[in-house]
Amino acid sequence: MDGQTALIVIDSGFSADSLSRAQKVLGVYDLPSGRKYAANSPFTGSEAADAFAGDALNHGSIVLTRLMELSPASPVVLIRAFGDDGLIGTSWHGFDSAHRGGQIKSPGWTEAYLWAVEHCNRLGLNSVANCSFGGYGHAMDGTGWNSFQLAKVTGSGKPGHIVVAAAGAGDGRAVHAVWHSLACQTVEVKAYQKDSASYNFWAGKLPDDDNCRTGRSVWLLIAYKDGQQVFAAHSDSVPPNLWNNRQQQTFTIEGPGLVTLKLVRFDDSVACGDQSCAQRFDCWVSGGGAAFLDHVDPDTVNEPAVFPQVISVGLRGGSYHRLQELPGYQPDVLLAGLGPISFRLPEVVAATAAILSQSSQPLDVDGVRKLLGKYPDSRSLATGIRS
Repeated sequence: MDGQTALIVIDSGFSADSLSRAQKVLGVYDLPSGRKYAANSPFTGSEAADAFAGDALNHGSIVLTRLMELSPASPVVLIRAFGDDGLIGTSWHGFDSAHRGGQIKSPGWTEAYLWAVEHCNRLGLNSVANCSFGGYGHAMDGTGWNSFQLAKVTGSGKPGHIVVAAAGAGDGRAVHAVWHSLACQTVEVKAYQKDSASYNFWAGKLPDDDNCRTGRSVWLLIAYKDGQQVFAAHSDSVPPNLWNNRQQQTFTIEGPGLVTLKLVRFDDSVACGDQSCAQRFDCWVSGGGAAFLDHVDPDTVNEPAVFPQVISVGLRGGSYHRLQELPGYQPDVLLAGLGPISFRLPEVVAATAAILSQSSQPLDVDGVRKLLGKYPDSRSLATGIRS
């Protein structure tokens, strides 16, 4: 398999029919059951199907089938990363305190990805991962756990392993609110949800300013739905995460209605109203057709596409980022034509695999971005070479 590049597919599962199309399966990892199998040589699609077939969402099956149409000779490593409650993330022992001790209770999709990359390394293979999913599980500025994990093996200056991720539907929904609060200030943020929705709240650090460096931020977050309090969290009860030393709260608000998030900052070693000590707060909402009504940040590229180590892919007709048409802004690649972007992503994954296999020198994500270009045409994607 010298000179080949493996495709790592992280998705909802894979039907028997889609598995039969993959004739060079090198490994499988079933996160819901914890079963994994790695081989030194390919095992047949039928063997994979017997032990691994199943895709209730019929999503990963379509992705894998498309990949095999585009790159039939590529070996694959398959990860079923969805359970009954959706995408499986890392879980921790005693969540309230685990972030202090750093003990993982059960692996999530990023740990499965690291396992796949390690297996490819043992076989002397480069890899390209297909992540046709999105959401908001961690900090969307590249400091969250998932980004921290990916950065161990991919990104600038780390050649050989590339992650390609879908940037989302591109419908321009206001799913991210951001605001800055001063000590002794109260800020209200409003959202509307058509059904139950999940909120991912992050408290930023105080600025690295002489007046703020020794200060302590004390805050209270209260969530209301239709005027009734449904959630509250105080900074003293939220331990900082071990990977970025930031405080995070994820909570669900049930049913449709108008949601108000009230953030109160108290005076604690920081002078009231000191403009130099404004603290940034972020909140992302997912599910329930929810959107923020104010304090909106118009940059809506989905996790994991937002990570700096990842090549994010969207549609030219989509609305993702206010500066999306400019080089250096996400999505990194914009495809002509229609979506869904989940099922267009294999075009870029297959092209990236061809680029890695054909290159005479190791390439990292920056090198691959340059070769793909922001607006690749069908010919350049088919050959893996920018026209």
